[in-house]
Amino acid sequence: MFGIGLPDLFFIVLLFLLLIKPADWPVVAKRVARAAVALRRMFLPVLEELRGVRDSLMTDAALSQAERSAPPPDWAPLPQNHQKGGESGAASPPFP
Repeated sequence: MFGIGLPDLFFIVLLFLLLIKPADWPVVAKRVARAAVALRRMFLPVLEELRGVRDSLMTDAALSQAERSAPPPDWAPLPQNHQKGGESGAASPPFP
């Protein structure tokens, strides 16, 4: 998430432990939690909108895929002798 790996998180926690007094840890934790909740509430409508756009694009893509995979109404397969590897009009001798 955000390109932060486990070593980076350990470093951040270590800095937190060294720079903030233990008596202030609960206060800082509450502020961080409130900020995280506030950010989530701010971005929730944006995420819902993006999910709606994604869902509509996925349904449009599925419908267009179904339309592309269906043959045209006037399509009919060619006879066997016109297909790749098909036999010509003359009969071939059987294999020995």
